[in-house]
Amino acid sequence: MLGDGGSNKKGTTKVLASESLNDKDIYTYAQSLAGSTPLIEVRNSKGVVYYAKYDGKIINLRNYSASAQESKARWTIDIIGNKDINKASNLSGNKFELKFR
Repeated sequence: MLGDGGSNKKGTTKVLASESLNDKDIYTYAQSLAGSTPLIEVRNSKGVVYYAKYDGKIINLRNYSASAQESKARWTIDIIGNKDINKASNLSGNKFELKFR
């Protein structure tokens, strides 16, 4: 798919070298993770968040991040409460992040 741009030490955050993707591509990917639940837009003082809640899971797509300067991420997808990811990754964390440069 796309090149690896790094990860945090815990393995709960992946930074993807995704400069070739435009904003619509990233939004479409986030929407695909949410399935038939539409992403809802919310604007706050930090930027824009699109989110979907379904089956005890949450997908957030946001255009801000505390680590944006370090990771050079334009967008971050938070995947919260997905037990399948926990099993596949052998991690116990409840939140995983995909960062798109």
